[in-house]
Amino acid sequence: MLKRSLMLVAAWLLLPAIASAAACESWPSIVLPADRPALTTPVQQVLDQLPARPRSASPDYLADETAALDEARYLLQRALHPLPLGDIHGAWRVRSIQAGRTGAYAYPHFAGRIDRTACGFRFSKTHGSQRRSGTLLPMAEDDRVLAFLGAFTVNDDPTRPYGPDNRPLGEPAGPDGPVNSVGRLLRIGPHTLLMLLDVGDNGFELYRLER
Repeated sequence: MLKRSLMLVAAWLLLPAIASAAACESWPSIVLPADRPALTTPVQQVLDQLPARPRSASPDYLADETAALDEARYLLQRALHPLPLGDIHGAWRVRSIQAGRTGAYAYPHFAGRIDRTACGFRFSKTHGSQRRSGTLLPMAEDDRVLAFLGAFTVNDDPTRPYGPDNRPLGEPAGPDGPVNSVGRLLRIGPHTLLMLLDVGDNGFELYRLER
C-alpha cells in the first residue's frame, strides 16, 4: 500500500513537467513560411556567398573589412563540422559580423546570455545598439544545432516574441517595432558558439559567442 502511494505521489509531481513538455511547440510549427529558407540554408551555400576580397572597399577600411571577411569565412568553415552543443547556459561575449557578397564588417564584443527554459533556451544580446532576443529550440534533424526564432531591435526599443506581429525579416530596424530574426546556433569550439542569422540573397549576420 505504501509503495503504491509513493508511486502515485511521484506521478502527481511529474504532471507539471509532462504538461509543460506537451505544450512545447517545435520550430517548424512556429516559423513563418517566408522565413524558413533563412533558417535552413546549408552552411556551405552561405559560405559560397563570400567574395575572395572585399568589393569597393575604401582604402581607409580595406584592412578591417578584409579581416572581417577572413573571420567570417573561418567561422563558417568550422560550422561545416559542428561539435556537440554541451553546456551553453550562462553569460557570453557576443561579436557581430555582417557579411555578404560584397564583403564583411565586424563589431566589438558586447554582453549576451543564454538561459534555460521549459522548452529549450532563450538567447539575449543585452548590450550594443543592435540587439536580438528570442527562443532556441531543438532541431530534430540535427541534435548539434538549435533553431533561433526571435526579434531584432535597436538600443532600448521594446521587443516582442517572434511572429506575424513583427515587421518582416530583412527590413531595417527602427522605432516602428521589432523585426523578425531567425537562424541557427551551433558549437564550433570548446569555448565558442556561432549563430548564423537572417540568411538572404544579399547577406547574413554571424554572432560569435565566446567565454
